[in-house]
Amino acid sequence: MPALQVVQILNNYLDQKNIRYCHWKSNEHVDAAVEGKTDLDVLVDENEKENLKQVLSEVGFKYFEAIPCRRYVDIDDYLAIDRETGILVHLHLHYRLELGEKHLKGYRLPWEELLLSTRIYDNENQIYIAEPNIETIILIVRAVLKVRTRDSFKAMLGKDYFKGDFIREFRWLKERIDLSKIQQLSEELLGSKAAKLVLDVINSESNLKLLLKSGNPIYSSLQKYRYSNPLFSRFLRWQREFKSLYYKSMRKFFQAPVPAHRTPTNGGIIIAVLGADGSGKSTVTGEITKCFSHKLDVLPVYLGSGDGPASLIRLPLVWASKVGQVLRSKKSRNQSNHAHKSSSSSGSSKRKSKFSILGKVLWAITLVYEKLQKLQQSRTARDRGMMVISDRYPQTQILGFNDGPLLSSSNQEASPYPAVLQKWELQRYQYMVNTMPPDLVIKLHVTPEIALARKSDTPPEIAKQKVEAVHKFKFPPQTMVVNIDATQPLDQVLLQAKLAVWDNL
Repeated sequence: MPALQVVQILNNYLDQKNIRYCHWKSNEHVDAAVEGKTDLDVLVDENEKENLKQVLSEVGFKYFEAIPCRRYVDIDDYLAIDRETGILVHLHLHYRLELGEKHLKGYRLPWEELLLSTRIYDNENQIYIAEPNIETIILIVRAVLKVRTRDSFKAMLGKDYFKGDFIREFRWLKERIDLSKIQQLSEELLGSKAAKLVLDVINSESNLKLLLKSGNPIYSSLQKYRYSNPLFSRFLRWQREFKSLYYKSMRKFFQAPVPAHRTPTNGGIIIAVLGADGSGKSTVTGEITKCFSHKLDVLPVYLGSGDGPASLIRLPLVWASKVGQVLRSKKSRNQSNHAHKSSSSSGSSKRKSKFSILGKVLWAITLVYEKLQKLQQSRTARDRGMMVISDRYPQTQILGFNDGPLLSSSNQEASPYPAVLQKWELQRYQYMVNTMPPDLVIKLHVTPEIALARKSDTPPEIAKQKVEAVHKFKFPPQTMVVNIDATQPLDQVLLQAKLAVWDNL
């Protein structure tokens, strides 16, 4: 697979503007980086910082700010979407060479000019990369500075510290180096004792364990590049690591609206994906979440009442409904006229039993509280810079179905539900619609025939009404509405949806 178009354009712009750069580490898999499968770790001339910002803007890269415990002074995060493939590209932009333990990077090595002045051009991947001899030394230095006390203890217990990506990169670089140049560079950058250790490690992988020893010559030679003393550095790293773990845990286990990665500088966004049954709402929301959640803080929300996740207050009713469906299907297996639909949109003229009326009322009430809670959580997430992806959204333009109030009806038939409850429910929906509108609406349009083909259990008349309803929905001026023809091939639908989200970030 060739480099993504957006990466090629960026590299061409940098060359045209004479901005020096190089992909300075992990060049063993630089092909994956230019294909958007891993991060692009690019070092640039810090004197060109302002020109670089202009280039990035012209190419389509946007700056996203990491949360404080993941932020570093001279490292910026830029993202762009490749408009041909919909792949999100993460540019890790380094103005200075900051290295060190995870969560800290407490060293600044003044080797930027050396890297930029000796860079080489990778014709296959169309990008400047670090010269292999220098990259090898930096790889070993990075390994030394990343070692924590816990890593040394694990190694003593027999756990292999050097494995995976490190070993692959190490062996790949060994095939491309000149030992005499390695020795010369190591002596210039680290001193003679450290240079000997570098050569010992290169000559035999069994010597890699020497890098784990506290106070080894390489480690000692780098202490002059520390930002702060060891004791304060350890405290700061623990603090940042704890905060990062806390935020990740809150997001993973409690779905808390707390950023754990990075957010856009112009604030968060609430995105609603609408469409009739069979239009692909769940697929689109799932793919949008998958695309952006690797790098950004994304909160997926389900605001319908069907197969999506239910709140604890509505969960017993969901279970009861499923049990009821099983019992009814056994009782009236051969009597289609007894089939029961939970939606009131069917306009059935048959009198409802008191039990079914009570069940529908309880369902509607719990659903109101569930939607209110989820929308309030969504608004909090947006205010904190997160991206909220909602499958469905409350509306009051069509009553009785399509995520509108359930106890009211748009037709002229009398409702079996108490007027006071209908009014109460409608007022809550109006409050949600008026006070918490989405920032972006993606409408997925299909024909009734396609909707029926994908969801054959929907009555034809209902399918037609739902398809027409999606076209009719109106939103306030501040809400951006994007219409997508969901009868297209799925790849095209997903690409257009991702681009719509990106363009509104």
